[in-house]
Amino acid sequence: MKYIVLFICILALSSCFSQKEVIKSSTIKIEGGTAGIRSLINIDGYYPISSELRYGAITFFEDGTWVYFGFKSGIPIEEIKKNMSESVLNWSGNKQIRWGVDWGVYTIQNDTIIVHSYDKPALLKALAISEIRYKVVDKNTIQRIYFRIISKADDDYYKTNSPWRYQEPMHFTPADSIPPSDNWLKENKWIWRNESDWKDYMQKVEQKKKQFKKK
Repeated sequence: MKYIVLFICILALSSCFSQKEVIKSSTIKIEGGTAGIRSLINIDGYYPISSELRYGAITFFEDGTWVYFGFKSGIPIEEIKKNMSESVLNWSGNKQIRWGVDWGVYTIQNDTIIVHSYDKPALLKALAISEIRYKVVDKNTIQRIYFRIISKADDDYYKTNSPWRYQEPMHFTPADSIPPSDNWLKENKWIWRNESDWKDYMQKVEQKKKQFKKK
């Protein structure tokens, strides 16, 4: 038993060091306010990964956040367009603010949207970060051109394998009733450029929690 405990402690320490590495690599921050993405692409809806919705979709938010998420099975596209919130996997109304598979933040460089996507840490699972780049083709079309896991452990891999990966264009689908961008990532102070913006956000989170308790 003591060896199991020791093993868990070693993994926990390793996870801690890994998290510090990820935070240090986290160069894209939430700036507060709007990110100005509406001037490039339409965002009131989603961009499906492929023609088959079972592979999920992505959405960009004005506040500088990005999400990759899945849909509930068997829901027609027209139904998703009418009520996206009710069609999203793991969304169960206003009391559920934690949806999405991966969350991230983005910055805009000319005609390219650069995303830092984060895998949520869990028991014995370290925080991880990937960089994804989307080329803007037009207001309704983007194309993923780059994917790289950002870690020292993967540096050797990318010495012989290119992160530039041109995939099929992704086409915008408009939708109503989009879930909010509230997520676990925004609750971390290190993802914000200014501490004051993080404090304002956390104050809103606490207010929501109090409102839910009263119901």
